Amino acid sequence: MQTLTININEKFTLTNLDTAFSLRPFINFLKKSLKHDSSLKDKLTAFLLEKLEQFPELEGDVAIDNLDKYKDVLELIFVSMSNVTEDETRLPWALGMPLRPHFVYGTSAFYKLMVDTRNSKLKKAVTEGGEQMMHQRNLRIAYTFILERIYNFSPFHKNEMIHSFVDEETGLLRHLKINIDTRFIDVIPIGEVPDLNAITAVGHIDEDNGFEKLEKVLPLSLFKFRGMSVVTISDETAKIAVETIKNTIVDLHRQEEDACHYNITKSLKTLVQNDAIDFNVTPLFRINDKLVLPHMHELRSVMMGDNAECEDGAARSAYQAFAEQYIRNPRPLIYKTISTKEAKLYPFLSTCTRTGIQSFIVLPLYYNNNLAGMLEIYTKKPGLLDEKILALLEPAYPVLAQLVQLSIDDFDTAIDGVIREKFTSLQPAVQWKFNEAAWNYLQEVEYNGKGKIETVGFDGVYPLYGAVDIRNSTIERNRAQLSDLQHQFAILLETLQEVKKHYTLALTDEMIYKCRKWKNTLDDSLTPHSEVKLTDFLEKEAVSFLKHFKLTHPGSASIVEKYFAAIEEMTGSAWTNRRQLEESMQSVNSAVNNYLDLMKDELQQSYPCYFERFRTDGVEYDIYIGQSIAPQKPFDILYLKNLRLWQISSMAAIAKITHEMLPKLSKPLQTTQLIFIHSNTIDISFRNDERRFDAEGGYNIRYQVIKKRIDKVHVADTNERLTQPGKIALVYFNRRDADEYIQHIQYLQEQGILLNDLEFLDLEELQGVAGLKALRVGINLEYDLETA
Repeated sequence: MQTLTININEKFTLTNLDTAFSLRPFINFLKKSLKHDSSLKDKLTAFLLEKLEQFPELEGDVAIDNLDKYKDVLELIFVSMSNVTEDETRLPWALGMPLRPHFVYGTSAFYKLMVDTRNSKLKKAVTEGGEQMMHQRNLRIAYTFILERIYNFSPFHKNEMIHSFVDEETGLLRHLKINIDTRFIDVIPIGEVPDLNAITAVGHIDEDNGFEKLEKVLPLSLFKFRGMSVVTISDETAKIAVETIKNTIVDLHRQEEDACHYNITKSLKTLVQNDAIDFNVTPLFRINDKLVLPHMHELRSVMMGDNAECEDGAARSAYQAFAEQYIRNPRPLIYKTISTKEAKLYPFLSTCTRTGIQSFIVLPLYYNNNLAGMLEIYTKKPGLLDEKILALLEPAYPVLAQLVQLSIDDFDTAIDGVIREKFTSLQPAVQWKFNEAAWNYLQEVEYNGKGKIETVGFDGVYPLYGAVDIRNSTIERNRAQLSDLQHQFAILLETLQEVKKHYTLALTDEMIYKCRKWKNTLDDSLTPHSEVKLTDFLEKEAVSFLKHFKLTHPGSASIVEKYFAAIEEMTGSAWTNRRQLEESMQSVNSAVNNYLDLMKDELQQSYPCYFERFRTDGVEYDIYIGQSIAPQKPFDILYLKNLRLWQISSMAAIAKITHEMLPKLSKPLQTTQLIFIHSNTIDISFRNDERRFDAEGGYNIRYQVIKKRIDKVHVADTNERLTQPGKIALVYFNRRDADEYIQHIQYLQEQGILLNDLEFLDLEELQGVAGLKALRVGINLEYDLETA
């Protein structure tokens, strides 16, 4: 304990403040608490009063320069206010002047915080502070006393504050909570003070406002303050560091990943009070219980070396191998000093030594008892990592686990979003209906112990159907297959003849005969039966012969392998035409799908609608719009007209896109564009077995039937297909159904998007469907998509 007097900063002290150190309020407090019973506490209080009575001058204004002679009394005050077993070297505690940063007696721990032992001067961090902010705070404290003690106002603030500063030794933030016990301070009016009405008329007084106004009507010179303030300081660095991490988690989606990583690392450094220790917090992402390393989340690990961007495939593979092994056996891995032997045994430690890391720790992070991620702790300075560091980090473990779990949840949500958008029929526009059905089901289960999922449907919706088909896709497939088979038989025949040159085997002649016979039949149309027999010959008979020959004649491997390489589906030359065709079809379909996906989001902005795509040899889509899909938003027929105009213009845009792709395709493919016009509303319901919406009721089902049969319809009394490349075909029943589309076509013709060649056509009779008509109009394939 010391009676060293320190004045932290006189400039922070309020002017015209009459204060003096006195023990009178403390002595009065003791007298009031004295119960005159036989309790030990009462005896100790009486003993303390007896000691204080020996120094009556302490009840008056005490000159702080003479406090040293009262050292025993002051130590008794400390003992009475603290635990007997309290270590004064660990507890920052002090007695000070009322309402002044002026301390006269305290523990060695207190003075250690305040005074630099190297030069016996106040630490810079103690004296730093905004003068205006400190003035405001001191005003608040002073007027709190006055209003509470004189006018019986409730306190405006807690008698504690957080002092944050950069530690001179570590260069890191520290946060100290300063608690000021003001029970032993008296506020004494000097003369007559204003009444309550005069004070409250000044304006609204709260924790942050009004004290400057109050100064004018209630100056501090009207009061004097006598007594002592008791200050206790506790280190809140760990608590605030963890709170900072929590706040980072709250704002996670509003921050860049680098900023988030910096804030968390800085908080962990603050927690351990060592800037030389670094950290990586890594989530463990899984797909079907298998670890994956998504590029959308930057991988930070010392095992990646200096490759922060993770472009090195070998580094990613090495990290993945370590992480998979760690998942199987999660446990703390502690290497206080990485030895040469350990670096050779474990590849991830050799990466550490190459980058200068001396100590390395890996800790598992658990969320709800499930492994969610890893915490890496490392340093390039030896001897810094030990059990003490792990103990200091302990408060942060649950928060870090929450952080990695949040990243995992975001990843899972992204996967679910793709699944919902790309693979199922559940879309945001109809999600609310499924939510209601799920809620009703859960309520029914809760009340009855069992439940039944209701059918999700929408009544009275307008359907729009469109199809982009790849022209002659079946013919192109047959051509590609025929070309590849001819090439395959040529290589097989060449292989068999090469075998015959080097090895005498009677069966080889028979295989050559069969091969030539099959090759000659390829020019004719293959029946399904002959196609099965052909496949059987190639995949069983020919392959078995060559494999057996290779096994019995090892020297023939180079001859036989040429054929086996050629029939490899992914790389072999016998699949070249089919691969090129599939690649071209995929390119065309991807371009169409990408355009529709882009437009789908744009359409939702005007009015919610259900949009579903189907993959065939091309792309088909269904759109449903109506009041029942969005009950909260009034539906108007204008939204339907907008969709119909979009249907035609989008078909023109798709035709333009696919036409421009022709020079880039391995197999040039053209597309046809088809729209089915249906002006009446239908009812639809969700089919759980097919996970898609379908028409409900006999009349509505007829719409689906017609839709499926018009893709290859011919113009009446001709062999001409309705759908043609470079044109849009629109099928309808009644002219009134087509009138609106005709207006849209005329508008797009004026815009230069469509050609002035509109045709009105009758269509052939289909099975169960008669009276179909069609519009057909050419597309200006030279128009500019950007200006359209």
